[in-house]
Amino acid sequence: MSEHRVASEIGVLKKVIVHRPGLEVARLTPENNHALLFDDILWTERAQEEHDRFADILRSRGAEVLYFRDLLAETLADDEVRGLLIDEVVTPRSCGMKVSQSLRHVLRECEMDALLDCLLGGLLKSELQGLDVDPLFADALSDRYSYVLPPLPNLFFMRDNAAWLGSGVACSVLATPARARESLYLRCIYRFHPDFRDEGFPFWYGREPAHTYPASLEGGDVLVLDEKTVLVGCGERTVPAAAELLANRLLGQEDFENVVVAHFRKGRAIMHLDTVLTMVDRDKFNFFPGVQQGMEVFILRRGSGSDLSVSRTDGIVPALTECLGRPLQFIASGEDEIGYVREQWDDGHNTFAVAPGVVISYMRNSVTNQRLRDAGVEVLELDASELCRGRGGSRCMTQPILREAVDWNR
Repeated sequence: MSEHRVASEIGVLKKVIVHRPGLEVARLTPENNHALLFDDILWTERAQEEHDRFADILRSRGAEVLYFRDLLAETLADDEVRGLLIDEVVTPRSCGMKVSQSLRHVLRECEMDALLDCLLGGLLKSELQGLDVDPLFADALSDRYSYVLPPLPNLFFMRDNAAWLGSGVACSVLATPARARESLYLRCIYRFHPDFRDEGFPFWYGREPAHTYPASLEGGDVLVLDEKTVLVGCGERTVPAAAELLANRLLGQEDFENVVVAHFRKGRAIMHLDTVLTMVDRDKFNFFPGVQQGMEVFILRRGSGSDLSVSRTDGIVPALTECLGRPLQFIASGEDEIGYVREQWDDGHNTFAVAPGVVISYMRNSVTNQRLRDAGVEVLELDASELCRGRGGSRCMTQPILREAVDWNR
C-alpha cells in the first residue's frame, strides 16, 4: 500500500513537491521566452526569494516540502538509473548523432550538480567546448537560440508534469515540446527514487503505449475533488482522448465513480482548468464566471461490463453538484467585468488549499481574496511580482503527494 495518497483538493497538506527557480529561468531571454511559453523574462533572484517565502508558508502549515532537484539527484545517485535517463534524454533525435554520443559519455561521468544543470538548465553550444565534438557539429545542431539542449524554465510549475489521484499517480504527457522532458524526469523519480520505487502504486497515466503524444494530459487540468470524483478540463493543453483514457484507467479502481470532463475555450489566459476553477473548501469553489460561456460538461462512469457510459450535463455547476452530492458555492473573482478579467490573468483563481477552507493566493488579487474571506475562507497571501509572470499561481507551483483524508460531514 502506498504511503502517498491524495483523495481531495483540500485535505490537510502533509507532503508536497516544489521546484525552486534556477538556471533554467536565468536562461530566458527576449528572443526565446515565447518559444519556452513565457510572456516575459523573470528576475531570477527575486523569483527565488518569492519562492522561498512560498515554501515557508507551506511549512508554516505543517507540510513537508520536498524539492524536485533534490529528488532527481537522489534518484540519479544510482549509476544504472543515471545511464537510463541520460540515454532517454540525450538522443540523436534531440542532439544529433555526433553530439549525443560524446555528451552521453560526459554526463555519465560528471559531477551531479553539472548533470542537473544540464538536464534542467539546458546546454549551450559554447558549453560543448572540451568535448570530443567538432565545433561545426555544435553550430549545425544547436537551435536558433544556441541551445543544443533547451532549458526547462516551466519546471517551477510542478503541478503540470504529474498528479496524484488517490493512491496512484498520473504522469503527464505534456502538450508542448518546450516541456516534454519534464515528464521523463518525473517518471524516473516515481519509478526509481528510494521513497517511491518499492511502494507498488499504480500509474494511472503515462506508462502505457496509448499514453503518448498527441494524447496530452497535464496536471493543471486535473482536479481530484473527493474519493469518488475527478474533474478533467479539456482546453489548450489536455485533449478529450486523454480524458477518456484516464477515465477508463480510473473508473472502478479504488473508490473512483465519476470523471467529470469539462470542455472549455482555448486561450493563453486559461491554458489550464485550474486557472479558472479551484476548490477551496468542502462546498466552495473559487470560480471565474467568464469560462462558462461555451463550456460543455460530461460525466463519464463505468457502464455495464468494461464499457464507459457518458452523459451530457447542463454545465459545470450542476455536474459538480450531482457528483459531490451537496449544495455548492461558487465564488466569483473581481468586482466587475474588467476586474475579474484582470485578477484571472494574475492567477486569482489558481489558489492552493493547505487545509479545508485555508488557501494560498497572490496578494495582488485583492478583490478575489476579500471575496474568499467574505465566504469564510482563510487566505494566506503571497507577495510576489516575478513568479506570476510565468502565468501560474500557488496551485500551479505544487505537486501534493500526501493529504489527510477529509471529513465531509463537518
